[in-house]
Amino acid sequence: MFFLFEIFRPFFLRRAPSESSGRCRRACLAGALLLGLCPVAWANTVLENAALLGMGAEQITAALPDAQPVRAPRRLPSGALGSLRVADAACEGARFEQTLYFNHQKLAQMDLVLLNPASGPGSENAMAHVHEALLQSLRARLGPELAAFGATPGAVADTASWVSADADVMLFRSGRPEHPSLRIVIKQRQLVDAGEL
Repeated sequence: MFFLFEIFRPFFLRRAPSESSGRCRRACLAGALLLGLCPVAWANTVLENAALLGMGAEQITAALPDAQPVRAPRRLPSGALGSLRVADAACEGARFEQTLYFNHQKLAQMDLVLLNPASGPGSENAMAHVHEALLQSLRARLGPELAAFGATPGAVADTASWVSADADVMLFRSGRPEHPSLRIVIKQRQLVDAGEL
């Protein structure tokens, strides 16, 4: 917020305000407040979510106040336990149910499953639009995907993946045509020495 004041400082420090400068000052103040409040309304990004990886549960609950304990935690093959869930999390302009998986008391992975995916006739088209919007958003933030796989050659990719700093980001589209599903997985990157394979 301070940087906004610095930008608009000349408008606030005039000595003899006239009616037109008063209107300008009010407009600038309203603009500064709007700019200051907009990030609250914006959806979280994949990069903001990836920045949470490696944090402890207390840090996560402070960063995500809507996070609630999971009634029946699920353990991943990696050993990570899904112990926190956000019922309605915004990410890249869409709404997801977010499950947070911890390994050795640190956030290791998060799964975001699209809320209220379309079902019934036309659901495949609706899901294709959401999928394409997510692909474009992730490409804009993370660059071109490393790998993309479709069920048939020439078809839209069902799976796409990226690497961003210390995180792997994957987008999955699955399900039957009448009830499709969309999921984003963000997990800590695990580098393995060839000698360990």
